[in-house]
Amino acid sequence: MKKKLVASLLLSGLVFSYGSTGVYAEETSAAAKTKAETEFTAGDRPDPSKPEEGPKDPNPLDPDPDPTDPTKPKPLPEANNVYVTHLPDISFGSNKTELKTTEYEALTEKRTKGQGAETFYMPHSVQVADLSGNSETKWKLSVQQDDIFKTNDSTPKQLDNSRIRIYGNTLTSTAYAAADLADKVAGVALSETDEFGAYSTIPVKSDTQDELVVLENKTPGFTLNSYTSSVFRNSYIEEDYDATKTPTASRYEGVKLNVPASDQSQAKAYSADLTWTLTVEP
Repeated sequence: MKKKLVASLLLSGLVFSYGSTGVYAEETSAAAKTKAETEFTAGDRPDPSKPEEGPKDPNPLDPDPDPTDPTKPKPLPEANNVYVTHLPDISFGSNKTELKTTEYEALTEKRTKGQGAETFYMPHSVQVADLSGNSETKWKLSVQQDDIFKTNDSTPKQLDNSRIRIYGNTLTSTAYAAADLADKVAGVALSETDEFGAYSTIPVKSDTQDELVVLENKTPGFTLNSYTSSVFRNSYIEEDYDATKTPTASRYEGVKLNVPASDQSQAKAYSADLTWTLTVEP
């Protein structure tokens, strides 16, 4: 309780005087409590964001268009309010046949923003948004090639041993700096090595039931309320890719198609389907 000291006044000219006396006035107070409260529910599917190092707010991009109806967004996996917000279509362009095992670099991928007002090209990537609202959430995204590369002929020509390889990887998060992701989030392992360098192969279903993990949150709750991206290029820098710097597609070293000479590639168009699987716990 606060106290105020009132100084006494010395009365002079009298035979007697009052001694200095301290007088205290007490303040009183009373208190009451009220409540402030809120509640959250798991979030809805967001648009994709440009992969960039955090912590910062997202930089929204347009949703992936549906290949069968570009006026609609591409159907993407989701589970327990964890959303895949981007998956790449990969093109290796037109190439010359060769007499030896050759690797063909992929073309950078087209991305748009502002409902198509801005177009730019960047390395292939995958992205997951965690709006689960659950501190125990872990998840992973993996890929497998459904079948070998084939032509659309009535009797298809095929590339029995040609495989897609990923040679680069950069992880980004809107919630964390890159250094904070170590041991928390994992990307492409790049665990294989030959004369072409360190890489990971996207497995073909006829070869193995295994899938290649391309992005994984290994730490419960770590990615809550954030975008996490795996860009298939080493030392990816977000500022290097925009409508001014990368207005057209170009080849890059992060994704390559390894084609052995024994596959005897012909002057035809080949294609294959990739299946991406999102697994969420709990």
